[in-house]
Amino acid sequence: MTQSRLKIILLLVWGSFFGLAALFGALYFWKSGASPSAERFTAPPAATASQIFSTPAPPTSSPPQPVSAATDFSTAEAIASPSAPLPPDIDPLTGLQVSDLTRLERNPISVKITNFPRHVRDYQFGLNAADVVYEYYIEDGLSRFIAVFYGRDAEKAGPVRSGRYFDEHVARMYQAYLVFANADDRVEAHWLNLPDFLPFLFLPREDNCPPLCRDKKIQDYNNFFVNTRGVTDYQAKTGHTTVRVPLRPTYFNAQEALPPLAIDSISVRYSAYSYHVWKYDPLTERYWRESDAKDSPTVSGEVYSPHMDRLDNHQVSAANLVVLIAPHNFNNDYDRADQLFNISLLNSDAAYIFRQGRAQPAYWRRDRLDQPIQLTDENGRLLALSPGNTFFIVLNPESVLQQWDTSVRFTFSIPARTPPQ
Repeated sequence: MTQSRLKIILLLVWGSFFGLAALFGALYFWKSGASPSAERFTAPPAATASQIFSTPAPPTSSPPQPVSAATDFSTAEAIASPSAPLPPDIDPLTGLQVSDLTRLERNPISVKITNFPRHVRDYQFGLNAADVVYEYYIEDGLSRFIAVFYGRDAEKAGPVRSGRYFDEHVARMYQAYLVFANADDRVEAHWLNLPDFLPFLFLPREDNCPPLCRDKKIQDYNNFFVNTRGVTDYQAKTGHTTVRVPLRPTYFNAQEALPPLAIDSISVRYSAYSYHVWKYDPLTERYWRESDAKDSPTVSGEVYSPHMDRLDNHQVSAANLVVLIAPHNFNNDYDRADQLFNISLLNSDAAYIFRQGRAQPAYWRRDRLDQPIQLTDENGRLLALSPGNTFFIVLNPESVLQQWDTSVRFTFSIPARTPPQ
């Protein structure tokens, strides 16, 4: 891994960085993604699951066009949605009032947080403090988080781990700095060729501890942690722009009519090693996470334990859960051999929204490179989330959805390592 090369280049880039945040996303052109399909999920056996929570049908509006920096967004902005501007003290990513307005006068901070080996959860910090968290498959049956901090900060977030192609999508959408601990050579080579993206990369170097440091009391290679507020302070000291970035707010509306389907348990199985369940509690109006306690080759053998955030010593929870369906591509056969995915979070595809104990098929739409995704129905009307934090679970189109009376299970389909003959 050529991490020293990336560190040297970033030292030069950060030393000369002034005002590039306004140009974020303006130079990079993306590859077109796939359109939603009614055949995304394999139907479960009739004897074990019902069909009332069906895969969303293709939208009746015009199909999405390839997204690029040159895309004309005039038609995209015509989506039916509330147009009133948010008050200046409302976090656009949670819909909640912030106690410190200076937190919104900056770029968000996105942090890669590891989830494996399983013992790292004994010192995993910061998930509950993030506005949004994305979980996605990396390789070898494992998943990882990328958490975005904006309206709140985490004094300690981590353990911080390596970057993947998918992280660029998240960082660009939120105009966020990307905190990570090194990267695969192929990912690094890709990012080194993106001059507009380089200033937003924040990885361990001799000159940036604090805020990104090893906790030497933890005798493990998973011992990098970051103070997210410290990243903002570091930006200011090195001449980076620290002003409010123009983020399109997510549509939050706790009073909007709820979907009729009651679902209080959402299970997600990435593999025998990585599986978890979210259980809805009507008293707190939150989903509480329990994660894999041991390897389980079979569903019947799964064992769960509460997934704890050691920063606040509370169980990981969310006001909203959203399952996103996105193609998981390989750039070449070498990438396939070790499962280095390029997850295509572009254009639109199917989604499933869970809020206030209810479930709703939907679509995610990414019509702009530098703005968060939107969630809509088949006619392009924005669908509401409940105010609060959101966990996004990223799965591929080959995944399987099963449903029972008040529970659902998503099973990720791990692509074969060898290309088809």
